[in-house]
Amino acid sequence: MCIVLGKYFEGIGWVGVKNRDRNYVPTISFKNKSLKDGLEIMYYEDQDTKYCEGINSQGVAIIGASLMVKDDEMEIKSRKKIGTENSGTKIKHGLEQSTAKDAVKALIDKKLTGNTLVFDQENMYILEGAWRPNEYKTKGYSYKVQHIPHDQVIARTNHGVILKWTGYQHTGEKKQDLKRISSEARLLVANFVGQQSQEPNEMLDGLTMKFSDNPQLNGLRTSTQASKMRTTAQIMLIPSEKTLYFRPVQSNIKFDFWELNHPEQQTWVEVLSNRPAYQHLIDHSAK
Repeated sequence: MCIVLGKYFEGIGWVGVKNRDRNYVPTISFKNKSLKDGLEIMYYEDQDTKYCEGINSQGVAIIGASLMVKDDEMEIKSRKKIGTENSGTKIKHGLEQSTAKDAVKALIDKKLTGNTLVFDQENMYILEGAWRPNEYKTKGYSYKVQHIPHDQVIARTNHGVILKWTGYQHTGEKKQDLKRISSEARLLVANFVGQQSQEPNEMLDGLTMKFSDNPQLNGLRTSTQASKMRTTAQIMLIPSEKTLYFRPVQSNIKFDFWELNHPEQQTWVEVLSNRPAYQHLIDHSAK
């Protein structure tokens, strides 16, 4: 369960941020890959699931939020099967494209599920994709794409907005209804933060603020209990800088600073202080 948020800033272009929620504490590594055609990609990778997101040297960036959380958690098992393409593999394929539009086409071709923001400096797309009901095994895939204008904030959590039948739904079953309420509340938070932000870092920091006494309704989820959803990291991608910013919240990270920021590289990674995440007790619910 995650939040993704995008906004266009004059002089900077599109910026995408994400709160990544997991029900375990992941170990994260960073990868830099050069392709034969001169394209370079920089991405983070979850060592448990091999899920990844990142940016390339043409400024194409990809971040997403799951619409099928059970499938997302099954990545650990599915990646062990020979020939299986998980979401991380599909996203890396998208990052090998030279424009955001081409990346969207590549992700559709690979049948990527989820609420996915695909963007470069001047273009932002939202791709909603999911397996149709009862067609997971046969891979019956549906998707919708929208191109987002510069004056619009775009945000998604764990329910479909274009494909309304996807993700968490109100079913009358208490557990599912609570998940849908959480998804709707976090979407409201994300849209508010996006509208209020005047600089990219304000979006990232805004998603750490406390708006409700119920931790599951805030952007930053603070649970430390086993198997409970908690925000493990924040990610920010800025195509004009070709940089991946990563803030560990409840994550273990592994990286070699000199390998990741060599002067000859075209893409970069910056690890941010998690201090703002510890200031979440500031109450904004009355503002």
